[in-house]
Amino acid sequence: MLALRERLNVLRDRRGFTMVEMMVVLIIIAVLIGVGIRFYLGYIENSRVTKAKGQIQTMQAALDSYYATNAVYPSDSSELLNAGLKVATGTSSPFTLDSTDPWGKNYAYNVRADKKAYVVYSGHNKVQGKDAYVVGRGKEGESDSPAIEVTTTAPTPATS
Repeated sequence: MLALRERLNVLRDRRGFTMVEMMVVLIIIAVLIGVGIRFYLGYIENSRVTKAKGQIQTMQAALDSYYATNAVYPSDSSELLNAGLKVATGTSSPFTLDSTDPWGKNYAYNVRADKKAYVVYSGHNKVQGKDAYVVGRGKEGESDSPAIEVTTTAPTPATS
């Protein structure tokens, strides 16, 4: 009987975590989760940008191929279709293409009046938290690598 009483006293003397200790642990866990979510969202946004650049490069290859054959870039919906790009809406430049960017908006295509330069850009205008587009430019049969351009207005083809 005495041994049982001693065991009960030992169990009563044990203490758990205090409320303050529990709060500190929960705050540390919340901070770690918050940092992890931020890194994850940044990773997702970077993967969208990479995907948009790849899609624009594919469009640029089709446009450069069209330029190699015709010595001008396409300037109407039937010429764009011959180049391999389908127009969703619009009958004149800038065209809204039938392809959607990784953010779910349609790409756009704009050609200069002399048909010697073009720009293809994402329909989404908030890239990596900035007023920006993913843009691919080409001039006289040569395309630049797609890049992020910070601007509040839709990109236009180079003027000279």
